[in-house]
Amino acid sequence: MRYYRIEIDGGSTVFTSFDRGQNLPGALQVELDIPVAPMHSPANAGAFVKVWGIPLSMISQAKNLTGKKIKVYGGFQKGLPLANPKQAGLLVQGYIFQAFGNWLGTDMSLDLVITVGAPPAQDAPPNPPKNLSLDWKKGQTLDGAIKSTLTTGYPGFTVNVQTLNGNLVAPEDSPGIYTGARSLAEFLFAASKSIINKPDYQGVQIAFDGNTINVYDQPNTTPKAIDFVDLIGQPTWIQAPSIAFKCAMRADIVLNDTVTMPKTLITNSAQAQSSLINQSVTQQGTFVISSIHHFGNFRQRDAYSWVTEFNAFPTKTTGGTS
Repeated sequence: MRYYRIEIDGGSTVFTSFDRGQNLPGALQVELDIPVAPMHSPANAGAFVKVWGIPLSMISQAKNLTGKKIKVYGGFQKGLPLANPKQAGLLVQGYIFQAFGNWLGTDMSLDLVITVGAPPAQDAPPNPPKNLSLDWKKGQTLDGAIKSTLTTGYPGFTVNVQTLNGNLVAPEDSPGIYTGARSLAEFLFAASKSIINKPDYQGVQIAFDGNTINVYDQPNTTPKAIDFVDLIGQPTWIQAPSIAFKCAMRADIVLNDTVTMPKTLITNSAQAQSSLINQSVTQQGTFVISSIHHFGNFRQRDAYSWVTEFNAFPTKTTGGTS
């Protein structure tokens, strides 16, 4: 069965469709629109959650939710034959940038706009200025400089800096002050691409994953298999060389993960070959996840109403870039 759990202010307010091991038939209607992308990307926009059927008291005090911490979980729980509870998990964690209630006829709803990173200041835009200081010395590799900057700027977060390309060495002292993770990520992406001027180099990227800040410039090496039954529709090329594919909503695949597309659903013997069954997906090989988008309408019945869409580019072994 479809699953969601929304925790506000450390669990002081909770909306969920699954509790104590049981699906809740009377769970509130929820709509989700949650993009996940590296901080330098324009696709990294605020997430949106809408909850229907809330009480009048929550509508009248909606503004008090601004700045509160929020976690949104989603996926599937036990119930339907193909549902996989192991794929459910945290979709987004951040802070409520805006909260406002709606009352139309007999319907009451609560709209929440979510920003990741630091909590929003009153009347400030998403990702308010953090004054992150990057002290990148001449001859110093980028790994240590980034870790020091983010650890100081985001206390309480785990900073996970992968081993970056060893050629990312400052040609001269490059100190800088950046107004938040987005500004820093834009600089690092552009600077790393200019130092390593190769078409197959993806650049240094920063991404938030719950309480972890990931910094990377190469894909995770252990591929995760996409099963044929996970797919909603066929993958499709969206640009050279990226593809897009949809799965039933899941949280177990994150940015920079490597995934392997399924080869076939059915294995026929030589005596029983049939060309009448579409047995394989249109794209084959291994791909790197570049962006994620969770879409959800809890009580909409069609399969496309509770999905995760992935954008990915092929690895070198597939025949593209990495």
